[in-house]
Amino acid sequence: MARFWSVRKTAAALLVLGIVAGAATGGWAQTDKPIKSLNFQNADVRSVINFIAEYSGVNIVASPAVEGDVTLNLHDVTWEQALEILTKTYGLHAVREKGYIRILRAEDHQREEDAREQHAANKRRLVRLETRIIDINHASAKDLISPIKTILTDRGKVNIDQRTNSLIVTDEPVNVNLAEQFVHDLDRETRQIKISAKLLEVSTDYLQEMGVDWFVSGVGASGSNNERRYESTAEINAAGGRVSDPLATYNFYTLQRGWSLDATIQAIVSSGKGKLIAHPEITTVDNKEARIQMGQRIPIKQFDEAGNVVIIFEEVGTILRVTPHITSENRILMHLRPERSSYTPDPAGVVISTSNAETNVVVENGQTAVIGGLTTQDETTVESGVPLLKDIPLLGNLFKYKSKSVESRDLIIFVTPTIVDLEMMGSVETGP
Repeated sequence: MARFWSVRKTAAALLVLGIVAGAATGGWAQTDKPIKSLNFQNADVRSVINFIAEYSGVNIVASPAVEGDVTLNLHDVTWEQALEILTKTYGLHAVREKGYIRILRAEDHQREEDAREQHAANKRRLVRLETRIIDINHASAKDLISPIKTILTDRGKVNIDQRTNSLIVTDEPVNVNLAEQFVHDLDRETRQIKISAKLLEVSTDYLQEMGVDWFVSGVGASGSNNERRYESTAEINAAGGRVSDPLATYNFYTLQRGWSLDATIQAIVSSGKGKLIAHPEITTVDNKEARIQMGQRIPIKQFDEAGNVVIIFEEVGTILRVTPHITSENRILMHLRPERSSYTPDPAGVVISTSNAETNVVVENGQTAVIGGLTTQDETTVESGVPLLKDIPLLGNLFKYKSKSVESRDLIIFVTPTIVDLEMMGSVETGP
């Protein structure tokens, strides 16, 4: 009797709500207006679904497994919001089919999805595989293997023909077509950057006379109008191996527009205060490292596990690694890694002292970045005395003396990246 009374109360509540909602919306066809009030207390879930179906005018079918009582107290919600709140709160799922909405338990919906995916996978296994040769024109076929594998099915495979720089793709026909389009999008001509480096060794004292101090951030150059010629972008302390104190303080700068680099270097070299060690130029593709080395390879003896003497060669000198990248604004981001090393004989072998640094610098196309602070000290000993008398054995020490002088010299590296266009590559005619 109590159950019957509860059902009657629920039906009455549904009837009243239906009348109120219908009056508020002006009829069942107007389903865009929100429901003013929706209140259910321990109502049968199927009755609530039927009410939403009648209010919305949409066919809503509940699975036989959907059962239980629900409690809802909602205000100013659309029927779609009410249905979504109902399904998410009580572990149900609404599946929109063609012409109707199907309500089922969430676990039943997951089982249906799993079965559907399994059925689709079984159908794909029945499809015959296709093999296609895809030619690569600009990129390296080896570099495209990893991205191609991401779009292949578990039955697909990809191989390389290095002789023709081609990819051999085997998979379902749909995926083979997708792989070919994928390769077409990725196989673009990579832009190239010419890296021009100038290695200038100059006396530290002369740099200070010019007003340049690499150990002060915000370096300026003296002049009549006292304009800034450099823009400081980074300062990095580099500690060398087997040395407790820092070997150098690396500073990275970019030369501002209007500064004549060639004229400055020529003035320094002409004065005898410095010398241009090298002017290497190298061209690399976008995002590929370019390596410039000035130095030598020294042999070092080592012992292998069997105790045999093995000679290895270590590179010592100045090494510059540059990885350029052309940004979307047609500027160049350079990943710079300068390194300077030297060696001294040791009773146990050879001691190699190394200083290096690493930074990123953004420059305009053709703008020069400057790496300073690679300082070395040359110690010289000069013997002076009275002629003839200083050469007398034993007594000559009374007529001569030795003096030591230390000269600091800075290695300055100027790095200028330039984007290689078609004219520079010689691909177009430049005129008569």
